[in-house]
Amino acid sequence: MHSVISANDNLLIWAVLMASSAFGVYAEKKGWIKNIAGVMYTMIITAVLALLHFIPYASGSEKVPVYDFVYNYITPMAIPLLLFSANIVKIIKESGRLIAIYLIGAAGIVIGAIITFFIVHLGPETFKVAGVFIATFVGGSVNFVAASHILNFDHSSLFTTTMAVDNFGIQFYLIFLFYLPFIKILQKYYPELKEEGEVEVDEETKQKESEREKVSIGAIVYVITIAGLATWVSAWINGLLQQWFHIKANLTLLVVTVVMTLFVSLFPKFFEKLERVAFSTGMALLYIFLAVVGAASNIKTVFMAGPGVFIFAVITLLIQFIIIMGLGKLFKFSLKEIAIASCANVSGPTLSAPMAASFKAKNLVTPAVLVGILGYIIGTFLGVSVGFWLAP
Repeated sequence: MHSVISANDNLLIWAVLMASSAFGVYAEKKGWIKNIAGVMYTMIITAVLALLHFIPYASGSEKVPVYDFVYNYITPMAIPLLLFSANIVKIIKESGRLIAIYLIGAAGIVIGAIITFFIVHLGPETFKVAGVFIATFVGGSVNFVAASHILNFDHSSLFTTTMAVDNFGIQFYLIFLFYLPFIKILQKYYPELKEEGEVEVDEETKQKESEREKVSIGAIVYVITIAGLATWVSAWINGLLQQWFHIKANLTLLVVTVVMTLFVSLFPKFFEKLERVAFSTGMALLYIFLAVVGAASNIKTVFMAGPGVFIFAVITLLIQFIIIMGLGKLFKFSLKEIAIASCANVSGPTLSAPMAASFKAKNLVTPAVLVGILGYIIGTFLGVSVGFWLAP
């Protein structure tokens, strides 16, 4: 079924994405539903519009140039804009804690898939489904194809169904994670995330902060130029790495993190002056990206694809959630840290960094990217290993 707005009506689709983003920002400012992040409004709006076939699905077979533009250009530009505070000293100091809860989440995925394997029977290839879900839920969809190929699952009758659940089903879990830190009943049992700068500051520091908050045309141009150059350099290096090591994995996010971290660490004072403008600009771009993520949430496709595979994914994620929440409370992690780590498990760095940014946890943006990229490395290994272990 075609949408009311044609996939090629670029300006109108762009206007809808921008309007949804603007509404999210406005709704958060107004606080209609207390403590709900603006991106929640944006994602829900586009998800409903796609469900009603008002706009085309971002996850459908139909090619939508505007969505491709957002994925190919807006998102890569947004990530370096959020890394203007990526001082290596802060990364070493702050990422270790997020890595710990991320690894707990990864272990939860493995345990969840193994338990679900004995609960939900999908036929002789159930072990392959378990392995593929571990790979994609630990490292994101990047690991899906690799694990499927190694497990000889890419020619299975369950392959398309599993891919559909992976692409569409997890969107709603991710939307839930955006809301998790603001659930009142849970806030009583988990500590608040301690942001940097929560101490008394003198007048000189306040003056510097005031200067940094001023927005000028020059600052906007500088941050966009730097982000553009960093993205181009990273894409170029990624191409070289793929050629030299004969790999197909897109390492651009890893490279851009390294590039930005290197430059910010070498020239901290320069980037400190631009950090506020860069962060705001990056957040504006991320609202557009998350509007497209909302448009990818096709609930009908999930249920039509196959309830068995869908149930397998739900139980796996539920067990992971119970484990990460339980151990997160035991080791005194905040709800925001738990949500970001779980998001990095399921979606990789592409969405975990925007989540950290939407929580205004700027000191967790770079660690969110780093732990997400860690999933790229270990996801396929864990999925394939457990898959072969569960094989009859």
